[in-house]
Amino acid sequence: MGDAFQIAPGWESLLAAHGLCELAAVFNWRRGERLDKAGLESWRQRWRISLPDRGGFEQSLYLKRFDHPPVRRQVQRWRSGHRGLSTAGIEWTNARLLAGAGICAAEPIAFGEQMTGPWERRSFILLGEVPGEALERWLPVHLPPADQEANVRRRRAVADRLARFVAAFHAAGFVHRDLYLSHVFIRPAVPPADDQATTRDETFCLIDLQRVFRPRWRRRRWVVKDLAALNYSAPADRVGRGERLRFLCRYVRRCGRFGSARRLARLVDAKTSRIARRLGAKQRAIPV
Repeated sequence: MGDAFQIAPGWESLLAAHGLCELAAVFNWRRGERLDKAGLESWRQRWRISLPDRGGFEQSLYLKRFDHPPVRRQVQRWRSGHRGLSTAGIEWTNARLLAGAGICAAEPIAFGEQMTGPWERRSFILLGEVPGEALERWLPVHLPPADQEANVRRRRAVADRLARFVAAFHAAGFVHRDLYLSHVFIRPAVPPADDQATTRDETFCLIDLQRVFRPRWRRRRWVVKDLAALNYSAPADRVGRGERLRFLCRYVRRCGRFGSARRLARLVDAKTSRIARRLGAKQRAIPV
């Protein structure tokens, strides 16, 4: 039986103060908000927990626990090339790889697993809270309707910066495979405090890193899947056809190895249609 337990540097004292230094203690933890959602299988648990530090400041963290994954999940993990990694171990590895590549993503705090050979008994990962909110919730509130001329520059600026972020992620060799707007967080720009201050632009950050990987072959297929997920999940009443094409043009400027914006638009539209048929929603078209 192989057990592993790791804590990221700088977090040892906080977790020790709350007794979270061994696998059993983490799985016995019951204080916090249980984040159940429709479709979440019983062997998976998600918690939002708050741990006060010595200064009384609350550190908000997210705990994911995986207890005795079913055979189906075990086989999926093996087929994906992760026989030696648990479910939590995959996300822990992905988070650390992204951090090393300079891609903003949920911070890995701690991880533990209990394995018998390639068979996962249980595992957990503790992640830092990502500031801001998901683009899925932010866009309908903070952007005007797409058919209004108001704040056109604002919409274009957000599209441009998101394109740069996604292009940097793909240029580093990664794909997400679940890149819907619910998994991209935005921390809005901070206006200058005075005439001499500089406005901080919007920043973006990725969550749900379980399926992130670096494909060796057919990379464009996976890139198109990511771009189609973004296109599909962008609300049509807030993100117009012009912004969608602008996003792809800015993306290609930063990461042009997967074809022209026009070529990508056709591929993304086709994949978006397939997603829409599968999920039963309307396609968001990009002009070509």
